[in-house]
Amino acid sequence: MIVISLLSDHAPGALANHRRYARAHGYRHVEIDMSELSGSSAHVLWMFKYETLLQWLNQAEPGAIIMLLTQNAAIIGAMPLPELLEGRDWLLTCEDSPYPQTDIQVWRNTEDVRRKLYKLVTHCRFSVELPAKEGMLLCDFDALPFPTIIGGVHASLPAAVALESVWAKWPAFSVCIREEPQHRRFRTALFAHINACTARGSPFLSFFGADTDQTCAQSVYQPGQPIAVVTLYTPNVARYGRIAEANFRRYCARHGYTLYVHREIPAHLNDGNTAGNWLKPALLREYLPHHEWVFWVDADVLFNDMNRPLQSIMQGQDAVFARDVGTWTFNSGIMGFRRTQTNYDAFHHILHACAQLDDKSSVYANKGDQHFFIREYERHGDFDATRIASFIEWNTPWIYRRPESFMVHYIGVWEDNKALLMDYDLAQSAMQ
Repeated sequence: MIVISLLSDHAPGALANHRRYARAHGYRHVEIDMSELSGSSAHVLWMFKYETLLQWLNQAEPGAIIMLLTQNAAIIGAMPLPELLEGRDWLLTCEDSPYPQTDIQVWRNTEDVRRKLYKLVTHCRFSVELPAKEGMLLCDFDALPFPTIIGGVHASLPAAVALESVWAKWPAFSVCIREEPQHRRFRTALFAHINACTARGSPFLSFFGADTDQTCAQSVYQPGQPIAVVTLYTPNVARYGRIAEANFRRYCARHGYTLYVHREIPAHLNDGNTAGNWLKPALLREYLPHHEWVFWVDADVLFNDMNRPLQSIMQGQDAVFARDVGTWTFNSGIMGFRRTQTNYDAFHHILHACAQLDDKSSVYANKGDQHFFIREYERHGDFDATRIASFIEWNTPWIYRRPESFMVHYIGVWEDNKALLMDYDLAQSAMQ
């Protein structure tokens, strides 16, 4: 039995994962580094990949099994390869396409398999028009549809930034990480999580060292300080909300800020059909009279630079915002307000406008709270969009996070994956 890690990108987490599986079963593990070719065309990469596979099959004993893995493949099950391939000469699986995913392939060394792969490599040559997708090269090999269950476990499950983490909840042998623009950061965090949970023998999506022991509806830490931070998360997103809360508590304790944490929608604001994000103006109006500044910080944010104070972004203004990565004027996930009558009245106007809406049951219903904050502040005579801070300076989307980033916002991510990425980034910050 041979496990081949064919890596076209730097991925030490993938290599460690593949090596662990091979060692657990006494299989030979082969690492082939193609990272120097990673900027090359599909011709170069695909040609090398299938020539490599055919070469190893030609050298193997008859009937030997070879599993070919890329940097996007994670093994999370313990099933031996003979059981996985029982009754088959190859195992290819589909996800959301009629063509097989190509990051996890299992092959038996037979004459028929080698002849079919020889035909494939002759069609993968310079001056030959390649298909649009790599999986189309495997048209001569039957692929099993999704879901494929073998021995009571899924042969392969998908993982992606904005995709529900079914790989952590369903029994599975492997995970295939979808290629996306932001997938390298996600892939690194996912492998770190899978490898750590496997080493500890703990369930996936277990997070240690960044949790909070508080479960009551509301807590106030260090009351009466000039600057306050306000956040809210509901039980359905507590997995990442607790990670953020622990981070906020450490940050506010370091700088002497008041921290208001709501772990449920406050009873006096709960009409049974309003999502938590719509409560921002009400809570800001409630707390503003008691502090010189009040900051709203969403529960999918981390203070990455724990030494930098909030005073560094006030810049003599009465309200501070950061630009959004989309077409919005600013992002409402992190906002700061000085105690002024203008800001207090602005919250009142936003609340009045939102009270007229027929649907506030989700984050993006009726354009979301962000639309109404922007509309209100753009009406102010002194509003100047050019003075809005860059998202590089603070309220930085996670895909742009750097070690020196101040506040990182985990936008556009599935809830469980927010926790996974936040936990990973906290671990990286602790090592810096």
